[in-house]
Amino acid sequence: MPLFFTIPRKLIRSLWRVFASKLFNKMILLYSVLTLLPLILVISVFYYRSTAILETKITDSKKQSLVEMVDKIDGYLRDVTLQAAQIQRDDSIATALREDFTSTDKNQESFTSRGKRVNERLSEWKLRSEFIDAIYLVNANQQVYYADSEYKLESMLALEAMAHEKPEAFVWAPFNDHNRLVGAKEMLHEPTGKKIGLLIVMLNPERIAKAYSTYGSQEFFMTNAGGLILSNANQQQIGTRFRLPDTKNTVLLERVSDYSGFRFISLFSKSSFHEEIDSLAFFALFITAVTGLLVLILTVIILRRVTTPIARLSNLMGKAQKEIYEKIDNIKTIDEVGRLCVSFNHLITDIQNLIEKVYKVDLLNKEAELKMIKAQINPHFLYNTLESVNIMAKELGSTAIPDMIRLLAAIFRFSISPGSDLIPLKNELQFVLYYLQLAKYRYKERLTWTIDVSEELQQVIVPKLILQPLVENAIIHGIDLIQEQGIIKISAYLHEYDLIVEIQDNGAGLNLSSKDHPSLGIGLNNVKQRIQLLYGRRYGLTIEPALDCGTIVRLRLPINLMKDDEPQ
Repeated sequence: MPLFFTIPRKLIRSLWRVFASKLFNKMILLYSVLTLLPLILVISVFYYRSTAILETKITDSKKQSLVEMVDKIDGYLRDVTLQAAQIQRDDSIATALREDFTSTDKNQESFTSRGKRVNERLSEWKLRSEFIDAIYLVNANQQVYYADSEYKLESMLALEAMAHEKPEAFVWAPFNDHNRLVGAKEMLHEPTGKKIGLLIVMLNPERIAKAYSTYGSQEFFMTNAGGLILSNANQQQIGTRFRLPDTKNTVLLERVSDYSGFRFISLFSKSSFHEEIDSLAFFALFITAVTGLLVLILTVIILRRVTTPIARLSNLMGKAQKEIYEKIDNIKTIDEVGRLCVSFNHLITDIQNLIEKVYKVDLLNKEAELKMIKAQINPHFLYNTLESVNIMAKELGSTAIPDMIRLLAAIFRFSISPGSDLIPLKNELQFVLYYLQLAKYRYKERLTWTIDVSEELQQVIVPKLILQPLVENAIIHGIDLIQEQGIIKISAYLHEYDLIVEIQDNGAGLNLSSKDHPSLGIGLNNVKQRIQLLYGRRYGLTIEPALDCGTIVRLRLPINLMKDDEPQ
């Protein structure tokens, strides 16, 4: 492996060992993980949920704005249409058109005299609306009256055809005359019903665009049913066909006017969603960060109160290993840590008193006397002591303690019983049962077992205390590491004229190479060596993982039966 990869890994491991050497650091790390993961999850859910809500909210707001804009423009068109109807009913204008229609005098002079009066009247009507750019009135003789228009009237035939298509209505349509929107209506002679004139109203495109000035040039379009652009902030697009931008980042909203039949199109970018969403997410992230920081500070303060006594206690215990005995002072808590500190102080006091007594008796012979005392303590003394404690516990009315002491005494009695080191499998199973029953008081419902051995196989001779280490390993390195109910199955059967004994557990599984259990491999290896010393290399034990979970330890022993004269 390259050196530049090896150095960082070694550095990281070194830093981690330093970091993990303190309980306070581990608790802070655990808190950070347990706090940050839910916060990240909440923020993520909040962000994606808020995105959908805000997208809907913004879209609805845009739709409402479009509806209001359509109603606004329809209102302008409705006002102009109403004004056009009033122009039609204007007495001066109607009289002039009737005179033009009925008069036999077609000369320009008579038209000019009436035109001055009509033009003035049209100018008055034009001033009443800021959206009207020009008003044209064409009489029956194709002569044109107009109000302050700087442009001449063009495409007369098209205008007449447009008005003639719906003579009863005021018809709006796009017109190539300087991008203006035009409205036209035929004026009829009431007695005869004949056409006596054509009223044409031109709307100012800039004034119409000003009505939706809050939109950009690529954000709002007014088109006819065929998609021809009638109005847009960019005058050059009027008269062209509307084309939807080829992008997935654009949202199109459309509304058709019930009044004019025009299509109103609003375009906006999806990026407008994220501006508000990102702002909201940043605010939520800021609040979360501040809250998390405050909680972290409070946690550090609280953890300091918990870990400081433990750190002091650990330091004083290290000194005690070096025979420097100091008590921990300023104990301010009454919880488990406080009681542990008090117990440590009592222990230090007892040790100091013991040392003082020993020094007073014989400082020079202290070490020799302690060795003699240790040598005098033997299993018989422990067994007798347990029997005494058992009697006292029964007198006090306890039920569990006598039973535990009875089991422990039975284990000691079995251990120190004289006789051969080879016993029937039945006796060995009974010893294992004592051990399991004693362990049951610790693990309670977490520990169950089954023993499936036939009566014939229970008479086979096996080494004394050969199964208990395997059951102990199954409990400590298997059952103890799981939270579910642990099951130990002990079974025996014949295979190739040998006795096979299996101890199976559903625990965490064995890992003989693990540094966490250095004694595991040694214990099992001792059992294996003991069997091979007695019976040869053909026999011993094997370890393999169970199918579902846990471990199977399998013993292979020869078939030997107990003789009648041998003690059991």
